[in-house]
Amino acid sequence: MKHIDKIQHNVLDFVTYFTYFLYIAIALGLSATAPKYLNDLLFYTKIYVSVFLIYRFNPFRRVKFTGLDAKIAYNAGIFLLATTIINSVLVSYVDIFKKYIQTIIASIF
Repeated sequence: MKHIDKIQHNVLDFVTYFTYFLYIAIALGLSATAPKYLNDLLFYTKIYVSVFLIYRFNPFRRVKFTGLDAKIAYNAGIFLLATTIINSVLVSYVDIFKKYIQTIIASIF
């Protein structure tokens, strides 16, 4: 069981850092495909976190709260915030940026 917890810690850390990287790439306009990857990553992460929380904290189990539980709960809050606020802001920002670039290109040609 400890081995699985360590794997989950490492995977969760990787996903978290990769998500931050995608947010930065989107905000700086470094990648046109980053929003799709971010949406896919957040979708699967939400599924994982949801299943973990349902399994771990269902009312029919008695569990001792661990470091992994704290990390999952914290990330659940971050992903909820990210999907409700940050994503909508970044998507609108990317759309505005795309329209701006299209206007510049149209004026050149």
